[in-house]
Amino acid sequence: MKKALSLVSVLVLAAGALVSCGSKDSSSEKDDKKSTKKAEEGIIGTWVPTGETLEEMKEDLGGGMVMEEAEIVFDEKNMTINASVDASELMYLTDDGFNLSGQECDVEYDGEVLTLLIEGEKVASYERIGDADEDNMYGKYINSEMAELMEGPEMYFEFVEEGVSYMVISQSNEYTYDKEAGTVTVVDTDGEEEVSKVEFDGDDLTVTDPDGVVQTYTRAE
Repeated sequence: MKKALSLVSVLVLAAGALVSCGSKDSSSEKDDKKSTKKAEEGIIGTWVPTGETLEEMKEDLGGGMVMEEAEIVFDEKNMTINASVDASELMYLTDDGFNLSGQECDVEYDGEVLTLLIEGEKVASYERIGDADEDNMYGKYINSEMAELMEGPEMYFEFVEEGVSYMVISQSNEYTYDKEAGTVTVVDTDGEEEVSKVEFDGDDLTVTDPDGVVQTYTRAE
């Protein structure tokens, strides 16, 4: 079963695919009121990793990749994981080519598809997101082969400028929250249910997955 509720698992899976984100109320009183209001929202909202969870994400990526941003968003029906990873050390576009894990590649580009070649042999291709642009290779792309390896999360690459690239990941699953039992049930991409324990302490959220792995989050402002 895939870890549908685990930011760590999603990021590591993606990394693996890529290698193969005063007189008024006192300030404390204001903070207390704000925190209470947020806490009353329950699980609905945006949560960002903290503590060991945050450190684990950074440590497990490898390949020269650095997590820039990560979050779990709960609305009334769906749970969505979003993450942005700086992949510049692993892959980047140049004005006249492409660097893939230190290997210089030639590029063919028709405004829609960016094809990487080594000694005339195709090694990868990226399909541009949005309108075609024959005059500018920089932009957002998907790689169909890597998308298939991910089997669930959506992933695209953004080549911002020479030497700078990002991998952006998003995964959405339907969930149910049982407040009395303190559980979140998510249906993963295989159609199987994953039940995790959740605990609230003010604006802090602790998630314990079915394997007993504990993750910590705080509510975003």
